[in-house]
Amino acid sequence: MPLRSLLLTLALLIPAATPAVAAADEPEYKRMPWHLVDLWWDLGEKTPFQSYSVDVTISEDLPDSTNLYIAPIGIAHLSDVPFYGGIQTQCDGNTKADRRLRKLGHGLLMSMWGERSFDAIRPSIGGYCQSSGHEGDFVSVRRPYQWSKGTCTYRVVRMDEEVVDGKPCTWVGAFVHSHEKDENVFIGALRFPASELVLSQKVASFVEVYGRRVPVDQIPQVTVTFGNLKLNGEPAGVKSVDAIYPKDVPDYAEAKPQDGTVVIEVGQPVEGRTNRRVQLWGN
Repeated sequence: MPLRSLLLTLALLIPAATPAVAAADEPEYKRMPWHLVDLWWDLGEKTPFQSYSVDVTISEDLPDSTNLYIAPIGIAHLSDVPFYGGIQTQCDGNTKADRRLRKLGHGLLMSMWGERSFDAIRPSIGGYCQSSGHEGDFVSVRRPYQWSKGTCTYRVVRMDEEVVDGKPCTWVGAFVHSHEKDENVFIGALRFPASELVLSQKVASFVEVYGRRVPVDQIPQVTVTFGNLKLNGEPAGVKSVDAIYPKDVPDYAEAKPQDGTVVIEVGQPVEGRTNRRVQLWGN
């Protein structure tokens, strides 16, 4: 499946509540969630994986009710297995012992597709998880965390190995480092069905509004900056980055390059957009 098509499919996995009534003068938009912008980073080549990280800076504190998903890893592949991860203003999850879904408030997550077994999920202490098949099989680790404005580093790391039914597998953990609080948070780990993990050449980041349909003027005004991509502890050799603005969602985001980062202004209408794929830098 093409990467862009997969990203659109994965967007459907964000839970959507009963639609709210839109403002009378708003145009027709597609069903939530709304990807306001997708960034595609070209790292030049596939690379044997030990770790991958992205810094994200958020300009404002946001309430739980905004339902904003900021994904430093909007989609990537480890040995052809798709996964993503990021931070949400309103996360949800359950436990292995109690499958009732509950709201967690501000939180962190990582999800992997092509798996349903709870044995492939390792939540953090006090953390939560999910396993679902409503839009493709996936498993996920979630952790409540009251993140705030400032900079954090979202990082995935190769961990221990395990043999399952005679096949080698590898656990990959997700972590967030808060620069303001100077603390490291373990979100959890997922078991990938391979021993030799290779990160895909192209990886995405995105900003999304999810959940209950809201009037577009309630999309929060916030600046989100992605940058400082590192692969195996070294600066990632980013060859190019493109901004994709999906059709049939509100044009309420604008991405611009700035000193090796991408700065996204969210929450202000962009009038007259005709080009929905913009190369921010590279060939």
